[in-house]
Amino acid sequence: MSNLNSYLNTQKDSNETIWKFAFLGNESNQATKYAELSELAEHENWTSSGSSKKNNILQNYISHTFDRAFELGENHILISDNETFACFNTGLLTDNGEDIICLFNEFSSSNEYKWHLYGFRTVSDWDFLNHFSKTPEVPQFFSNPADVYFNPNKELIKNLDHILDDNFDRFNEDLQVKGKSYINALLSNALELTLTKCKRNYRIAVPQYYKGKITYLLPVTIDDQLMSVAVESINGRYRVNTIFTLDMAYKNARLLMKPEVDWITSATK
Repeated sequence: MSNLNSYLNTQKDSNETIWKFAFLGNESNQATKYAELSELAEHENWTSSGSSKKNNILQNYISHTFDRAFELGENHILISDNETFACFNTGLLTDNGEDIICLFNEFSSSNEYKWHLYGFRTVSDWDFLNHFSKTPEVPQFFSNPADVYFNPNKELIKNLDHILDDNFDRFNEDLQVKGKSYINALLSNALELTLTKCKRNYRIAVPQYYKGKITYLLPVTIDDQLMSVAVESINGRYRVNTIFTLDMAYKNARLLMKPEVDWITSATK
C-alpha cells in the first residue's frame, strides 16, 4: 500500500481517490472515455433520470470501485514493470464476458500527477497484454454472500429522529412544508408496509455498499415521493440509519451488482 500511496497527488482537494491518483482529463475528455466504456460494457442504463450529465452513474461507479481497489491494494491495482502504465479491474464485463480494465499511462508532462487516464480496454486487448503479465483482481465489497440478504423477521429500530434532523433536505419541498411530524408519521407507516411486503418478496430489499459496509435499501413512499431508507445490521437487529433519494440509492447499490428491482431502477432513464 505504501507504494500506491506514493503515487497520490496529496495537494489535490478531492474526496475521490482516483482524482488523487491520476489526471482524468477535462469534462469533454472524460465524457468521451465514459461513453466508450458504456459502449464496451454489457448494456446498462448509466444515467440518472434527473441528470443532465450523461453516464453520471457510471462515473460514480468507476470512482468508488477504484477506491475499493486502492483500499485492497496488492493484486488489485497493478503497475507495469517499467512504471509507464497502471491498471485496475473495473468489475464490468463485455457482452462476451471479457473483463474490462481501466488503464492509466504515465503523465510525463505533469509535475502534479504520475498517471493519466488512458482508457478502458478488454483483457484481450493489445494495450493491456503488452504491459501486464497478469490480470488485476476484481475488487470485492463482501466476502460472505449471505451478507447481501436482508432478513425481514429481525427487529427493526427506526431511528427516525436522525433522518428528520440530519437529512431533512432530501425530502422534496412539498413534504418539507408539511413539517417533520407529518413526515415522521408517514415514514413510520411506510416502513411497516415495506417490511410486510419484504416478508412475501425478499428481493424488495436491495443490498448496498455504504461507508465501508454492506447495508440494505428499503423503498418507502411518502405522499408521492419514492425514497429509500438504509438499514444496517447491529448485534442481531436492524437499525435505520439514513434516507436516500432514488438517485443516491441506485449509485450505492450499483457498486455491488446491477439492481434489477423495479422500484430502484426507476432512478435511471
